[in-house]
Amino acid sequence: MTETNIYDWVGRTATVSATADGERAARLATLLGRDGDRAAPLFPLGHWLHFSEDDVPMSELGTDGHAALGGFMPPVPLPRRMWAGSDLTFHTPILPGQAIERTTTIESITEKTGSTGPLCFVKLRHEITADGTLATTDRHTIVYREANPVPDGSAAKPPRTDSPAPEGWDWVRSVRPNEVMLFRYSALTFNSHRIHYDHPYVTEVEGYPGLVTHGPLTATLLLDAFMSTHPEAAVTKYRFTAKSPLFANEQIHLVGRETEPGVHELQAIAPGGRTAIAATVTTKN
Repeated sequence: MTETNIYDWVGRTATVSATADGERAARLATLLGRDGDRAAPLFPLGHWLHFSEDDVPMSELGTDGHAALGGFMPPVPLPRRMWAGSDLTFHTPILPGQAIERTTTIESITEKTGSTGPLCFVKLRHEITADGTLATTDRHTIVYREANPVPDGSAAKPPRTDSPAPEGWDWVRSVRPNEVMLFRYSALTFNSHRIHYDHPYVTEVEGYPGLVTHGPLTATLLLDAFMSTHPEAAVTKYRFTAKSPLFANEQIHLVGRETEPGVHELQAIAPGGRTAIAATVTTKN
């Protein structure tokens, strides 16, 4: 029997198509707490609403709710998966009604050892076109790790205690994603990862203290907060890295400051002051 080599997946590509949906864009705006305009350009991260990694038949889902590995994605022998970060370049806005296409290439696979044990990083390059013109380049990193042992019984815990808003930033916005927001975001992005909605699974199987707030949801809230405080700025690049998880009903401080003309440092800060997401925005004023 031939042993599977996960590195054989490097260079594989796949292309999917859709139509930019103004109604989905308006629902994202509703989720973010503002009025949605079905005719307006999509939010810069709007392609996430149209292309789901979990858009496969039920029979092709793994036990965690994600699409099972070994198809397009390499059969990494580590069961836990998280969104580690993205590096996005926005070339041109996407308009409702445009024909959009995403071509995904597996750029690299890297195995490492961290404090929790073996890790495997899979880097994907998504190129999204709108009516044939390159609109967004999205380099997405996924990290896989071993399953941590879970004590007998549920590992559920109450949300961590709120912390004061941090100082030293140009602006601060505080949010508290709850179970309803997590459900709506999962539905909007067709994300079936069970850590975001299945409380017994996330606490008793994966050992988290509560439902995990989606990394891309927090990244969306962070970018939206920046855009709300800089309405005239045109975002050209957005890069973020997930540092630690956040959980439903916890207060998140979204903060930002300009570090040089057109470059802004952003963070999503968890209770206790720990950075959950570190990000950089580049603008063309």
